[in-house]
Parts: sequence; C-alpha cells; structure tokens
Amino acid sequence: MKVSDIMTADPGFCFAVDSLTKAASIMWQRDCGAVPVLDAGSKVIGVVTDRDICIAVASRAGRASEITAGELCGGNVLTCAPNDELKKALKLLRKNQLRRLPVVDGDERLVGIITLADIVNAAGAKKKHKDLSPQKVFSLFAAVSKKPPILLLEVSPEEEKTTIET
Repeated sequence: MKVSDIMTADPGFCFAVDSLTKAASIMWQRDCGAVPVLDAGSKVIGVVTDRDICIAVASRAGRASEITAGELCGGNVLTCAPNDELKKALKLLRKNQLRRLPVVDGDERLVGIITLADIVNAAGAKKKHKDLSPQKVFSLFAAVSKKPPILLLEVSPEEEKTTIET
C-alpha cells in the first residue's frame, strides 16, 4: 500500500508570512488541527498545530494576527512522498511521535498530508492491509502518545509580570 492510497489530497495550508489568525481560520474551515506551512516557493517548511498557536499566543506579548506561521517553523521538517510505502510513513510517525506528515512531490511541494485520522479510516475500510492491523494501529497511537520529558522553564518575576499584564 502506498501513502497516496490513504493520504488526504489537497490539504489546507498557509504561507510562512501568514498570521496565526489566518492559520487558525484555515483549520476552522477545514475542520483540522494542523496546517502545513509553505515558503514563498511553495515548499513545505513546517507544520503549525492548533496547540502551537495557543502556546505562541499565550507565551508572547503579541496577538495571533501579529505572529507569523513562519515564526513557529524551524529546523528540518519530516515529509514523505506519495509513492512511498505506507510502512515507511508509519515508521516515521512512530519514531518521531508525529500525528501528521506532509506528503510532498520531488520538488518538495505539498501534494497531501497523512494523519492519524487517515490511518484509522484506512484501517476500518473493507479492504484490509497488513500494515493497518488493529494491533499495529494501536501500537502507532501508543508510540505517538508517549509523554515527552517535562521541560522546566525558569521565568523571571519581570517576565511573569509582563506576560500577566499583556
């Protein structure tokens, strides 16, 4: 089974220069919790989640309309290709504790996204696939749901006061 067999084609997305307000609006319209973020050349540079937006707005002294999606993207984004074996995408999700994975073409342009919902829907389809057995799907959910180590951030009284006052 290929990634293209179960991915969501034509997912919602935003550009790095778009505000978090726009990203949230796309999530609302598409009834999803994440959108891929594209650069000016339409290449995937990250994924912004509803959780990312909440934390960014709550932890910064700015409004969602003043923070860009690109500000939340950094580092190397993991992707897969539509012709990749589903098993490869599942391994990436499991190993990296991801709940969604952008699907890109040879030019790194967005062509779809594979999510846990896509996997569950495919697992429940009439045509069964060995990579989507109930045990493997539950194992995937367990792997991506592991709690990461707790990071303790020290906040100075001045920073706390600024955050509370804004």
